[in-house]
Amino acid sequence: MQCIDIFFNQLRGMKHFNLNVVFCYFLIGLSIFCVTANCFSSMGKAPVNNSVTNVSNNSVAIDVPCPLLPGCPGGLTIPMPPFLEMSDTSIKEEISQVNLGMSGMFEGSGKYSGMIQIPSGPFTMGNPQRLGRPDEQPAHDVFLNDFYIAKREVTVREYCRFLNNQGEASVDGSPRIRLDDPTCPVIKDGALFVSKAGFSDRPVTHVSWHGAMDYALWAGGRLPTSAEWEKAALYTTTNPPPDNLELPSEDGAAPVNEASAGTLGVTGFAGNVWEWCHDWYQKDYYSQGAMTNPLGPPLGQDKVIRGGSWASPEASRRVKNRHKAAPRGFYRTVGFRIVKE
Repeated sequence: MQCIDIFFNQLRGMKHFNLNVVFCYFLIGLSIFCVTANCFSSMGKAPVNNSVTNVSNNSVAIDVPCPLLPGCPGGLTIPMPPFLEMSDTSIKEEISQVNLGMSGMFEGSGKYSGMIQIPSGPFTMGNPQRLGRPDEQPAHDVFLNDFYIAKREVTVREYCRFLNNQGEASVDGSPRIRLDDPTCPVIKDGALFVSKAGFSDRPVTHVSWHGAMDYALWAGGRLPTSAEWEKAALYTTTNPPPDNLELPSEDGAAPVNEASAGTLGVTGFAGNVWEWCHDWYQKDYYSQGAMTNPLGPPLGQDKVIRGGSWASPEASRRVKNRHKAAPRGFYRTVGFRIVKE
């Protein structure tokens, strides 16, 4: 501010302008303005770390914290399309088909306890043009066999039980969970893996895709495909989820029993934590058209995650939204649930 005052004082006293001096002061003023504007634009926003913590040589770098959110597919600048005019009847009809209702669903028992069965049959996956992000398009028909999906995300308590039975290292020797991150909900007490106080019933996070898959296989299931996840979310959502879902907490994931509720006691499909899926991520995968029991692309770099989290922007807390994350990455906002056949 002192530089600006000097600038104007000199202007008042100068009968003839020295263009070099004026230009130098102009650059100084412009620099001050840019720094100030950047500070104001950053006020009230949480820092975003889009780096990914990867594992190599059986070790984890301890100086890099787990990212809060994975990077957005296509970059953070992809805008959501404008709200549709209510006169657009063709789009309204497609939206009305989102809510599939409870037809054919029932609760599991025995080895399927805590799960619900999603009946076989077709559904419309993805979004029509002008709705959602580009990687959610086009809408296409998918046929799925019936399957059971867990009502809730895997909790810290359940994952600790798995770690105490199977150990921290995955089959390839890499750690299943990032214990050295200060925000990890799991700690080691002697030889035992235990939950931090107050986190037992919250969804486990800081688990890699491999760590999630290992748990699912140990529990007699697997990770859901992206298509299974979307159909289950649509079946158990009583109304098409809006972009402004209210979250139970803005400071962290809610206990699985308190997360956003659906039908038949299902919770957490939108806005608690992102959930790992089986599939590799491919931006234009939906362009292949109608599919039967799709497993995703055969190869890829990142895995699909679905559902949004407590820290996600509103546009990500939608059933149709797809996202991606590195399979050997550990994230503060990514958990998972399992399916069984």
